[in-house]
Amino acid sequence: MPKRVCVKEEIYTHEFLWRSSLFLLEKAKAEEEAVWKPLIPSLLMAFMAYEAFINFCGVVLCPKIWEKEKEHFKGKGIEGKLEVIMSKLPDFRWQKGQRPYQAIKQLEGFRDMVAHGKVQAAKYDAEAQEGGGHFRFRHEWDTYMTVEKVEKVRADIKAFCQSVLVEMRKVSGNLHLLFDAFEGALAHAEGSSID
Repeated sequence: MPKRVCVKEEIYTHEFLWRSSLFLLEKAKAEEEAVWKPLIPSLLMAFMAYEAFINFCGVVLCPKIWEKEKEHFKGKGIEGKLEVIMSKLPDFRWQKGQRPYQAIKQLEGFRDMVAHGKVQAAKYDAEAQEGGGHFRFRHEWDTYMTVEKVEKVRADIKAFCQSVLVEMRKVSGNLHLLFDAFEGALAHAEGSSID
């Protein structure tokens, strides 16, 4: 006779998104042309992993507030969430104007640009090239479109999140905090018999 089990599980969204970002970055490294195709979603996934990590921290440190996250943080954005988290980490020194956080903040502009994609228009004079090529097709996100820049911003995200984790370990015994940032399990489950 099968037993019924009550299962409690947690899925760590930030871990899935981080690994997706890495997968896309590896594809970009293998590309010879149109490297932007995997770099755009890799950057987007990296920023989304960061956002999900902040929410993970909030659930661990302030579960009651995160139960009503939308109420508490309407119009406050990620920095509003970080302020609440940092208030629970007395030894954390949040340096907003410096790396690694400043690089993450700049990446938020990239995320907004992609999420709220608009036509980017430009008008310029150019010399006609032999064969007809005189268009430059530049976009604001071009500053991010190298493998090296994506690797650098991913390193900044990981460094910032790791520094938060180190402080969280001092105040919480959550098992997922034993892992370094973005190197933990994808999920955790435990069950107990209810029959």
